[in-house]
Order: sequence, then C-alpha cells, then structure tokens
Amino acid sequence: MTQDELRIGVFVCDCGLNIAGSVDCEEVRKSAEIIPGVVVAVRNKYTCADPGQEEIKRHIREFNLNRVVVAS
Repeated sequence: MTQDELRIGVFVCDCGLNIAGSVDCEEVRKSAEIIPGVVVAVRNKYTCADPGQEEIKRHIREFNLNRVVVAS
C-alpha cells in the first residue's frame, strides 16, 4: 500500500477531564490532521461510550477509512 492509498482517521478522546485536564486535546487533533494520509481528525469527550464508538463507525463509512488511530 502506498502513502496515497492511506485513509487514516484520528480520534482524540478527552476522557472527560481525565486526559483533557492535562493534555491540550485540541492541539493534538490539529497536529494529527496535517499528517500525510490523515483524512479526518476528530475530538470527542468519551471514545469508550456508545456515541463515541458510533461516531468512529460513521466516519469510517463517510471517509472510507482504512486505518484508525484512537488517542485516549
């Protein structure tokens, strides 16, 4: 697979304040979205909860992702 074929989605989780209280999650998301191959970078409150998982599934379909990174 070449770099051009990569379609990466990055999902940055705040984990409420557990992570967001120590890490600038928006800066992580912004940094991720400029990495070659990343087609979408999203920040959410709780990746482990059903709404967060549904958001990932929706983005996989919408952006035809073939790689997923969860930063949590």
